[in-house]
Amino acid sequence: DHSRVLNLVHFGQSSGYRSGRDRTLCKDLHERQKLFGLIGDIYITFEGGAGVGRVAVAAHERGAAVLPVPRTGFASTGMYCFPPKALQKPAFLTDKQWSHLKEERASFEDAANGVVAYVRRLLPKRIAESQRLRLELESRARGCRIICISGGDRFRGADTEALVEVMAEKLKGS
Repeated sequence: DHSRVLNLVHFGQSSGYRSGRDRTLCKDLHERQKLFGLIGDIYITFEGGAGVGRVAVAAHERGAAVLPVPRTGFASTGMYCFPPKALQKPAFLTDKQWSHLKEERASFEDAANGVVAYVRRLLPKRIAESQRLRLELESRARGCRIICISGGDRFRGADTEALVEVMAEKLKGS
């Protein structure tokens, strides 16, 4: 059900994603990045530049879970001040699952399964303090947890979009 997925965008923009509905919540990119770092329980990053790095830092500093997909490059490999601790293998992921997130030769299916394992392990435990935006979002999706998938304003790597689509399909049932 794609209606449960909201893509947060700023005024005059669209996400370009095939999954979910776009929701305008802020006036510009800077405000969106600031808000995005405050609302999620779990952050999954693909590629990304300085904005993704800032969101990851804000989320990590307040205790949110941050999972980069390093095989996609850029901020998700540690560039742009990405939090170093978030680049370490999560204790509950197997070495094989972690390698699927890091190595381009792993299939999209295997990489997506690693992300889904991460989310399924953390989701029941990630009950965060309500934020101003959380109240608005939860009024639309009662009881749902918020998973933030972060990347640039367009996909740079040839396989990133396909990987995101496979992961989104797998997460729909979570």
